[in-house]
Amino acid sequence: MDSDTSPTPVVPTTEVTFRPFAFASTTGVYILMGAVTSLFGPLLESFTHRFHLSLPSAGVALSVYFVGATFGVLPGWLGLKHLEGRIVLIISLVAIALGAAGATFSHSWVLFLTSVLIIGLGFGALDIGLNTLLARTALNGRARRLSIGNAGYGVGAVVCPLIIIGLGPKNFPTLFGGLCVLALLLSTLNGGVHAPPLRTEPLQFEISQMKAQRRPILITFVLAYIFYVAIETSSSGWMATQLRGVGYSESVGSLVTAGFWCGMAVGRSLGGPLFHWLAEKKLVLGGLTLAIVLCLLATANPVAPYAYPALGLIIASIFPMGLIWYTLLCPHDSDGLSTLIFFMMIGGVAGPGAISLLVSHFGVHAVAPTLAVFAVIDLAVFASALRFRPIVVPSVASSPV
Repeated sequence: MDSDTSPTPVVPTTEVTFRPFAFASTTGVYILMGAVTSLFGPLLESFTHRFHLSLPSAGVALSVYFVGATFGVLPGWLGLKHLEGRIVLIISLVAIALGAAGATFSHSWVLFLTSVLIIGLGFGALDIGLNTLLARTALNGRARRLSIGNAGYGVGAVVCPLIIIGLGPKNFPTLFGGLCVLALLLSTLNGGVHAPPLRTEPLQFEISQMKAQRRPILITFVLAYIFYVAIETSSSGWMATQLRGVGYSESVGSLVTAGFWCGMAVGRSLGGPLFHWLAEKKLVLGGLTLAIVLCLLATANPVAPYAYPALGLIIASIFPMGLIWYTLLCPHDSDGLSTLIFFMMIGGVAGPGAISLLVSHFGVHAVAPTLAVFAVIDLAVFASALRFRPIVVPSVASSPV
């Protein structure tokens, strides 16, 4: 099994720990994040009616959300460097609550987009905060923690479309109000997170000075994650619109979106056991290979409602396993993780934005082929990372065993 031959990095000297209740609440934060991200796709049609927009114009909400998420990574990164992790989580959750409250009461498109931008800022800070903190936990069980936490993201993304069906898409302001309350509640439950500031990590400076070895690894993973995020966000954001455009009802679109995120939740919950069986490289590369096949199948209208949930299941492990792959190649590189998460958000803007542009010219039939192209490029970039070998930090290599 490949997992036995993977290099074992040294345990960081400033290890992050989560008390059981704190980890449970952190999983709840992931659920909130998944819920927030998944609600835009099924609601695009409702946005067109409420704010009197065309469908491509309503799709701008997806791009604005991910613009906020991209820029939200920067204050999240600075916060992690200088503040305890729990403080960063609290501030980020309050930002989401404020944005959700604004979206609840917005009656103009500009105010609504401003609120969506604030939600995105909070999401970006949480994204870098949670994933960086979990990647700094003890190596023993790291794959399980990253997989379970990110499985919560999938759970939230399943529940939200189902709630949309129950409430009715036209009543989406009520949903934003509920997200506001949940974010405020979760902001009070992070006391058990022990996460010293990143500036207290002594080995970070050493690895950051090894530029010739570190730079090509970081650039490769940044590009790979940009295209991965483009796949995930574009499929979740546009699958419902594609199905609606070829004759399916809004409820079917919401159910398929829920199925996609259900597959994501199940796949990520299996990430820990799969890691010990197949190792991170095979999970990433195999997942992308199958993703190409499923995206091509989704071009067929009768198959699309089944291909998208399967796509969620297949790509589920790529995100956490890719992070583990990077930490094995660049141990102790918290700044590198932060840089990676910052730039990956470009995919959340560029991916849905590119599809929105193509849909405006060629219709909803452009969605699935574009996703297949993203997957092909992503597979090529991740496969190129096979040429790298783990960086050995001099002070660790020279220390007595």
